Amino acid sequence: MRGILACMVLGLCLLGSMPVLAAEREGSLPQELAATQPPPPNEIYVAVFPFWSRDERQSEIGRACSMLNLMRHGFRMAPKGSLSLAAVARRTDTALRRDPEREPLARLQPEDVARVGKVLGAQWAVYGEFGELYTESEKDGILRRKAGVLDLRFQLVDVASGEVLYWSRIRDTSSAGGGLWAPRATSVERKLVTRAINSIFDDIATALPEHYTGGEVTSEEVRQLLEVLEK
Repeated sequence: MRGILACMVLGLCLLGSMPVLAAEREGSLPQELAATQPPPPNEIYVAVFPFWSRDERQSEIGRACSMLNLMRHGFRMAPKGSLSLAAVARRTDTALRRDPEREPLARLQPEDVARVGKVLGAQWAVYGEFGELYTESEKDGILRRKAGVLDLRFQLVDVASGEVLYWSRIRDTSSAGGGLWAPRATSVERKLVTRAINSIFDDIATALPEHYTGGEVTSEEVRQLLEVLEK
């Protein structure tokens, strides 16, 4: 009897933790980026700017995940000579604050990241925004689960011309699991963003010359980098 009960509890936990995906996507096609004949990633310095969000609480999640994906594909981080990703972020933020042509609270535009990207010595720049990024608790029978909502906009800009080389918008409403041990809201948000940006970079990678690609970025790696960036 105890064994049967244990199996039932385990089954309920697994059922509550199974993701239910409902993603919608639009944007550039990889072949459009490929048509620009980009150089190998190890020849490109990329500046990564904070992702805009209404309350700024999630603004670093997109940047952290983008940085890790860039490194996974062999890109170089701008500005040159930075000893850590935390230093990269600090120097980028300083250049952004010192830019005399930008309104401090305004959303970034391609011309903004191109202008500041030149100061940082970058060839490409990445930025984006969250239209929505939050979680809400739902009841599924006797179990609780958290559902995540994501509306992510991602832009890749050529610094020299100010042209948007690639853009993507991903809208995703997913059950992020739960059961007897529902995940934290911040963990759900991180997983949603990680999955979305991994997908974006998979598209970008198909447009690049052949190059080495590391393992897929995980939300735990993003969490660890966020801790470093906050120090």
